[in-house]
Amino acid sequence: MAAAMPAPRTPAWLWLAIGALFAWGFWAFLPKLALQSMQPHSVIFYEALGNLFVSVPVFLYLRGRLMWHRRSVPMAALISVMTVGAFLMYFFALKSGPVATIVTLTALYPVVVILLARVFLKEKLNRLQWLAVACAICAAVLLAG
Repeated sequence: MAAAMPAPRTPAWLWLAIGALFAWGFWAFLPKLALQSMQPHSVIFYEALGNLFVSVPVFLYLRGRLMWHRRSVPMAALISVMTVGAFLMYFFALKSGPVATIVTLTALYPVVVILLARVFLKEKLNRLQWLAVACAICAAVLLAG
């Protein structure tokens, strides 16, 4: 009698990606609830405080061995500034708009990434991928309508 083949293991990265999917789903939805009783400025402050509660243990775990690169550290700081600005715009939009539409529109940010990658990194897209970008843009227009 032949031994049964073991089922293929699900790769760890897939579980991590699924976890991120659900975390981002809650991340996109929960501010709408917080904004029912607080202004966007207050919500962004407490969100930043939550980031600090994660950053300090990470720093302690690394025992101060953070990497430094003269170009990447300022870029990381710029990323932080852009993130806070995006959160504020997102929170102000959520304060008065429908969460389903706002989340869907802002979730189209990969279109921006695709265009930036094409222009600055010279990454190429095939026709089907360009069609997907066009569909995403049409979806944004229809959702915003």
